[in-house]
Amino acid sequence: MLNQAFIQKNSDIQKQVSGSLSKKQAIDLQYKKEPKQARAKATCKAIIQASAQILEEEGYGGLTTNGIAERAGVSIGSVYEYFPGKEAIVAAVATRLVESMLDKMQAALQHAETLELEQAMQTWIYSLYSISREEHKLLKVLLFQVPFIYQVPAVAGMRTELFRLALVGASKTREQYLIQLSRESLYLITTMTGATLLQMALMPPPGLNLEAVLDELSQKMVQWLYQVRDEELEA
Repeated sequence: MLNQAFIQKNSDIQKQVSGSLSKKQAIDLQYKKEPKQARAKATCKAIIQASAQILEEEGYGGLTTNGIAERAGVSIGSVYEYFPGKEAIVAAVATRLVESMLDKMQAALQHAETLELEQAMQTWIYSLYSISREEHKLLKVLLFQVPFIYQVPAVAGMRTELFRLALVGASKTREQYLIQLSRESLYLITTMTGATLLQMALMPPPGLNLEAVLDELSQKMVQWLYQVRDEELEA
């Protein structure tokens, strides 16, 4: 019931926001002026951090440029000096979030590569879940309330970046465990595990032991990889 209520609430919010934005011909998601000096970068960082906090607390509908300026401790003129509107600020928030998550995933992958397959897979699965869960409040708002979120280049390109990380991992898997994965199999693994872990992080299933689910997912992935290897050896 809680998950259904959450979905309905965010669906209603998204419809309201979509209606207001549909009247605009275009949405400017770029910086008005790229910050270059240290002071300018600090100002933009404060604006982006303040916006992320407001989004988590009040949702997209509660985000205003006046509220951002007040929370960031800057003038409204400073906000509009670097951003054309709140949409561009949200795009900057989403971009920084994606970059941060990808950096953490890269670090997790590098650590997993030093382990045996079973432990490596478990470490990778748990890391992906933890990274998403850590940012679940902001992710919920961005994914469920911001109607233009997939127009943000970093968000639109995240699937490609995840597949790139998977290709790196597959290369190591081939070298260390003698398992050759096709790009099609790799796509399935990346898509299924990514969607499952994101769903668990944003809307944890009631009545289920999350650790048991993560362990089961890890074991299934390892079994699949060993099956692929055995089929190749028999061929």
